[in-house]
Amino acid sequence: MKKWIQRSFRNRIFITMLLTALIPLLLGGALMLRLQVERIESSLAQQAELQAGVLLGTLEHVFSSCEQMTKTLSGSTVVRSALHRGDSGSRTLYQVLYRTTEPLRDYVRFDVYDTEGLCRYTTSTLVLPEALDIQWGLLPAAGRANGLVFRSGSRGGLTAARAVRGHGGELLGYLTATIDQAGFVRLFDGHYSAACEVLLLDRQWRTVYYSRPAQAGETVETLRSRLLSGQPLSGTDGAYRFYAAQHEKTGFTLLLQQPRTFNAQVMNTIYLISCFVGTLCILLSLFCTWQLSRYLSKPVHQLDQAMGEVERGRFDIRLETGRSDELGRLAGSFNRMTGEYRSNLDRSVRRQQELNETRLRMMQAQLNPHFLYNTLDTVKWLGVAHRVPQVAELATNLAAILRAAISGDEIVILDQELDLVERYVDIQSIRFADRFTCEIDVQERYRSCLVPKLALQPLVENAILHGVAGLEEGYIKLWAEEENGDLLLTVSDNGPGIPPEILERLNSPGRRIEGRHLGLFNVDSIIRLHYGQRYGLSARSKPGEGSRVRLRLPMRREEDAHAEGSGG
Repeated sequence: MKKWIQRSFRNRIFITMLLTALIPLLLGGALMLRLQVERIESSLAQQAELQAGVLLGTLEHVFSSCEQMTKTLSGSTVVRSALHRGDSGSRTLYQVLYRTTEPLRDYVRFDVYDTEGLCRYTTSTLVLPEALDIQWGLLPAAGRANGLVFRSGSRGGLTAARAVRGHGGELLGYLTATIDQAGFVRLFDGHYSAACEVLLLDRQWRTVYYSRPAQAGETVETLRSRLLSGQPLSGTDGAYRFYAAQHEKTGFTLLLQQPRTFNAQVMNTIYLISCFVGTLCILLSLFCTWQLSRYLSKPVHQLDQAMGEVERGRFDIRLETGRSDELGRLAGSFNRMTGEYRSNLDRSVRRQQELNETRLRMMQAQLNPHFLYNTLDTVKWLGVAHRVPQVAELATNLAAILRAAISGDEIVILDQELDLVERYVDIQSIRFADRFTCEIDVQERYRSCLVPKLALQPLVENAILHGVAGLEEGYIKLWAEEENGDLLLTVSDNGPGIPPEILERLNSPGRRIEGRHLGLFNVDSIIRLHYGQRYGLSARSKPGEGSRVRLRLPMRREEDAHAEGSGG
């Protein structure tokens, strides 16, 4: 067996999955079955206990209401006067009797007896209740007691009696409250489940009420035997459970009889069905785990081979992705991983090439700046010598721009960049005979921000050459602002605007602008290479309404750069 398991990865998967599936299945099934049975039994027990409490509360409410009503009637002047006179048809007494007993008349019959045991008044709409013995039984007990006396009837039911006395204490008659079997049915209706039975016993264990009167004797004997054997009334006996509650004042015992849901026969049937289902689950697990191990081993082997190819530098390897499960998604992820890795390599090479090309264009544009700088210095002194200040100013500004161009610093503060812009504007003002004005509105708090060298000059150049060059009163404005932690540098003009096809290319990702807009493309490329694709150049324009070109840069200041350098 051990050799067979170690023979292949598929066999190890099969045994592992089989044991992993069967052991929890069998143990969990048995445990869940037992827990479910206990949960159902516990739920039924709680329900029965709650119902027994509700029934006892209902009974307590009726008893206390009977006591209060008989007490009120026994103290009534109308009742006393009628009994004293011996009347049997007092309309006023009937009104008092009906009004006082209104809440309980659906369950309880109230009667008024004289001292001879004859019923004078009753709330019953049927025949007049029979006379009661005044020598023994309920009425003599009520005459001796100072309150309500309860007695069970010979044929079931319950009667309570209270003596009615005059102001001098003489006995005038009796008030009785009777609940027969039909009254108990109406009283307890809806307070317990249909599968249960209700049993009410008095102090002498005589049946007051039983919902199954034909089996009352058998049930009482069962309960009496439990008491004689020292067992509590509440508990299981045979096919039933009993829940007992006792009324403290009367000593009556109320029992709720609930049939057992899971008896021996039911449990044997459940166990038989569980064994049959368990056997089917074992066979099904054998089949499924064998097929699943076969299904899993093939893609794992293919993935192992593909990883070996990747280690050897083959990034074009691909796995089949026809499966829709986790292994299929794993194959897809592997394909995407190798594809993204290859794409990243290509992007890195392409990005480096673009950076090199941009730097090459900028170097080519410098056209041997050292030689030009020295030549311009000579031109400046010739202008001074021949008293031509414009020539000297022009040479000085151009020399400053060239000096900045050939410096080794790639990042400068915005104040330095604005100085170069002002020099460039002075040069172009001479060229265009002051046909335009340039306003630079940059607050002092932005002038220490770091920007790429020569990033603004191409924007101003584009505004002059393609914006206001043909105007008599051209206007260019450069300003700075902050948005979401970024620095925005904007150059606007009042020229004819940017043609739509050029504007679309300027605002398109991965654009390449050739020709006269090469400077804008170079600035955008340098910014994106330095700071990422979030930053760069954008343009807005409407024909005849001028144009606006904006640079988005990260908000970095000179002091922040010094702090980072010190921290490093």
